[in-house]
Amino acid sequence: MNLTIRFIAAFAAVLIALPAFAQIPPDTGQTLQQLQMPPQLPFPSDGLVIEPQTQDPTAPGGPTVEVARIEFSGHSVFSTEQLEQVVDELLDQSYDLAGLRDIAWQVTSYYHHNGYPFARAFLPAQTLSDGTVQIQIVEGRYGQITAQGDDKLAAAAQRRLGSLKSGGVIASAPLERATLILDDLPGLRTSPLIRPGQELGTGDLLVTVEPDKRYSGDVAVDNHGNRYTGEYRTRAGLNLNPLVLVGDQLQLRAMITSETLLLGSATYSVPLGSSGLRGQVGYAYTDYELGKEYSSLDSTGKAHITSVGLSYPIIRTQRGNLTLSAIYQHKRLIDENLADRTRRTSDSMPVSLLFDHRDGILGAGITYGSLTWTPGRVKTNVNDRPEGSFHKVTLDVARLQQITNNLTLFTRVSGQKSDSNLDSSEDFGVGGVYGVRAYPSGEGYGDQGILAQIELRYRIKQLSPYLFYDVGHVRINKHEDGSDNHRRIDGGGMGVRANYKRFTTDIAVAWRTRGGEPLSDSKDRDPRIWATLGYSF
Repeated sequence: MNLTIRFIAAFAAVLIALPAFAQIPPDTGQTLQQLQMPPQLPFPSDGLVIEPQTQDPTAPGGPTVEVARIEFSGHSVFSTEQLEQVVDELLDQSYDLAGLRDIAWQVTSYYHHNGYPFARAFLPAQTLSDGTVQIQIVEGRYGQITAQGDDKLAAAAQRRLGSLKSGGVIASAPLERATLILDDLPGLRTSPLIRPGQELGTGDLLVTVEPDKRYSGDVAVDNHGNRYTGEYRTRAGLNLNPLVLVGDQLQLRAMITSETLLLGSATYSVPLGSSGLRGQVGYAYTDYELGKEYSSLDSTGKAHITSVGLSYPIIRTQRGNLTLSAIYQHKRLIDENLADRTRRTSDSMPVSLLFDHRDGILGAGITYGSLTWTPGRVKTNVNDRPEGSFHKVTLDVARLQQITNNLTLFTRVSGQKSDSNLDSSEDFGVGGVYGVRAYPSGEGYGDQGILAQIELRYRIKQLSPYLFYDVGHVRINKHEDGSDNHRRIDGGGMGVRANYKRFTTDIAVAWRTRGGEPLSDSKDRDPRIWATLGYSF
């Protein structure tokens, strides 16, 4: 009897609401997807700066000698055969002293080009009588390797520099990797320096380690939410670093909206050894109640997400990075209204490659993004929702290209492919502030899709006005059910970003150009205005 009464009440509520809209109300899964953010522009790394060596000038002229053969000594990194290939084309010619030193510099440059910045080839004292020239190589080796500064942090840093060995040849790649991974640890900052060692041909590595801020965070208000779960949002984040161990971190996030959506999350991460491997555990909770036209349905939802994972920097340099991460996620989703109660569980393992690369193409630019493969399995207590195993691949790539000192071009392409119909918590969306900005958050969700964005940005001191255009297309269901299965939306507009001290703001105005009225929101807005104000500390 109670179930019948609830069903009649729900049916009556839907009939009352039908004249106002024909949309499908968002559920917990779609609400979670609307909270996702695209990859962020990585900050540049302040690592060890190695000034390039320059060739000592030698005045041309004087006696000459014909070089028939070159013998090398002091080398261990490269074989004699490899070095002979460097100078092979220079043999059987006559050289003065300046020319002979140029040959030695060719060998020095070969070392530098291959990542040995402190190597030096020179001409030892010798008698040039039979056409044989001796070239001696000082490859540049570590002397002392020392961390100094805060006692606790310096002791931990000393252990993490263990991959660099005293007496080993100084190579830029492992040196850069070790110092950057050390500097990546939350709660500390480093200043590496290489100075002449006590022995000839050696350099001492001295890393000064000092405590960084124990906490950092941000607060912001915006109108980026879905109108039914709360268009106006207040969010805050707090990072505690370190919490217990050197390099660990606790991240806390919270958000509340104008329609009683509540979100809270906690993530704890810790370094595992000195290689850059990092482990994390996390928990997130979301609770919402639909408002506006859906308030009569008494629709509520909850999401519990637990996660555990690892990340490892495969490549770590100032110029480019590649990080592999694997995170197991268990989601428990509950949706409830006057008529029924839907329960779903999802177990998935997103495996991601996060990348960024800085280059000098057309002046300067950075390309960054992520590639993610997600296998998983969904269980549900109803028959009209996708269930079982699934696989999906998601790619998100962005580029920021410098055109002039003040003008930059931003482009971004993201997309998703799946092998089956997906639960709403795994769908791909193209609407909202991070998609086609002419449409509301929650517009254009499907199992597969693609999104393209372009922005032309101009910098005027603390202001950055920009023009943009967005295009999105989704395939709603991987396996069609006979209904209209595709959605294409486009839009463009203008905006301005500004920063003052620790405050930031972003205001954008967007107009629709293709796709018609939104299907996810009964309130039509054209143009659509987005705004956010944030403060970081």
